[in-house]
Amino acid sequence: MEMPDTVIVGGGLAGLSTGIALAESGIDTAIIEARGKAKADIFGFLLWPPGTRTLRWLGALPEALRSGAELESLTWFVAGQEHTWLNVDLAELGAGTFLGIRPSRLESVLREAALAAGVRIFDSVDDWSLRRERAAWTVRLRRDDGPVELRTPLLIGADGSGSRLRGELGLASSRWQPRGQAIVTGVGGPLPERASRQALSADGSGGCVSLGEKASWLYTVAQETDVSDPERALRQYAHLDDADEAYATAFDQVERAVVVRPWTITVPRWATDGAVLMGDAAHGMLPHLGLGGSLTLEDVPLLREVVEEAVRTGDFCASRLSAFQRRRQARTAYAQRISNQWARVLCSTTPGARTARDLAMRRMARNMELASRFYRELASPSVPSLGTRMRMMML
Repeated sequence: MEMPDTVIVGGGLAGLSTGIALAESGIDTAIIEARGKAKADIFGFLLWPPGTRTLRWLGALPEALRSGAELESLTWFVAGQEHTWLNVDLAELGAGTFLGIRPSRLESVLREAALAAGVRIFDSVDDWSLRRERAAWTVRLRRDDGPVELRTPLLIGADGSGSRLRGELGLASSRWQPRGQAIVTGVGGPLPERASRQALSADGSGGCVSLGEKASWLYTVAQETDVSDPERALRQYAHLDDADEAYATAFDQVERAVVVRPWTITVPRWATDGAVLMGDAAHGMLPHLGLGGSLTLEDVPLLREVVEEAVRTGDFCASRLSAFQRRRQARTAYAQRISNQWARVLCSTTPGARTARDLAMRRMARNMELASRFYRELASPSVPSLGTRMRMMML
């Protein structure tokens, strides 16, 4: 039986980044993961500066930048209305690095860093079970090469919005989905610029994000009834963007178009005795503003502080571990709220909703100082100021 200080359930972005941080603090860490290899990419990560600052802190940003694309601009516009462009020059914004990268590439970078830091990774886990006794957990893993038992005082749930560990711990959660909304997503060929672009139309929206020299993330947000042919629905974005000819090659090289139903996960309590949730397992959010991956990475430095103190004192009670939630909840709740609000207006069938959405875009385009301030504050590790939030609401 192995006896690490902590066992992380989930070996994706959340688990690997947390594992690196803890191992570099001298905390003996093991990760368990069902997959034997990374899944085929059907989407991309758009990581905001708080997320890329964590990658830099972990020493992984230089390699991530070589595997992805440092974005130069964020562009939003209403299709067919030339004067409603909102273009944010990210260098002038001065908020930090925005990164577009394929999930499999980022996981590969983090996995190598985790192994170099001494993290033990148990992947290809067919099944696992938990038993708690004497203030410690016994985790029994079933693998092709035989069973493995781990005994630890602390479990970290990093297994995504559908977290099995959350269910095993009895931590309640609720799900909210934009009514009737679907996202068609896929990875295509490279874009002619390192940018994130989103076009709004009468029926929804579409976008693209550069993921480096060889790939881009392409997506369309629409009503479920309009995505029966995923590839056709995905291609509709190319005709919304006035630069469609320049982007045609990216759409021609789409590997696979997939329809997903997005949802937000709300978890009232992130910790119990001997266990704590983080990332999407604690605050899964809609992908509409690309904030989920960044929020996960933002969790890591604060979670390490809480775990360090728990290991130092030998106190893994829920009240101590809940310090992590208390320090992160305002930021994650705000990000969830604005993502939900944006999702509501993208494809709303409520009379006047789309007109109000387009009017807000036009007003924002005429007030670039406010738009830049909003992006700059959202790219900081705190909640945007009350003044900025109120002015944005009045658009």
